[in-house]
Amino acid sequence: MEVLPLEWVRATRFCELTGDSMDALYERISDGLWAAGKHYKRTGKRTLWINLSAFNTWINNHPHVEAVPFHRASKSKEA
Repeated sequence: MEVLPLEWVRATRFCELTGDSMDALYERISDGLWAAGKHYKRTGKRTLWINLSAFNTWINNHPHVEAVPFHRASKSKEA
């Protein structure tokens, strides 16, 4: 029997694997960042699946953005 690479995982497993929260997933979906049938799909009222391949493509195409801007402490001369 041939085992195919896993492409779709339940959202809870996706969160375990990536460290993302369910809130983050729902935000991407509601903001239109993820497309139904491509990045995610629902197979039931409470069953949400995430496509690992589409996620990898999505994250690889996003530019790197620093979460917290890097600022060097400036020394001010106060008299």
